[in-house]
Amino acid sequence: MRGDRRRLHQFVEEQAGDTYRTMFYYDEDDWTTIYVRDDLATERLRDSVPNIVERTREARALVREDDYERLGETTATTEVHDSGVVLHFPREDRRGVIISLDREAARRLSAFVSQCATILQSPPPSAFEARSATD
Repeated sequence: MRGDRRRLHQFVEEQAGDTYRTMFYYDEDDWTTIYVRDDLATERLRDSVPNIVERTREARALVREDDYERLGETTATTEVHDSGVVLHFPREDRRGVIISLDREAARRLSAFVSQCATILQSPPPSAFEARSATD
């Protein structure tokens, strides 16, 4: 798992705890499971993910920066469902991350989304910084 995805997974796990449901990374050609909570690891989910990822690749923001620049670039989109919340962090070149949380996690959603976006946008630590953190 790449460093930014590992850091994001660790952050989500620490912050969301038991409300953390799933995380998937996708690029233009494929997708990767980063995390699936045990009670959700079903054949039905596995069969559904390719279609979900394909729709996500094609998703467009409701408000583009060109439409209303005062909002700025889209950092994440959110869907709220009866039992969960789905966060989509689009990246350039049809890449991104999809995270789902239990619905109760939506109470603190704004700060959570901001911190996830910061992790995805920050450069990975240098080899020296990584070694120092483990010493």
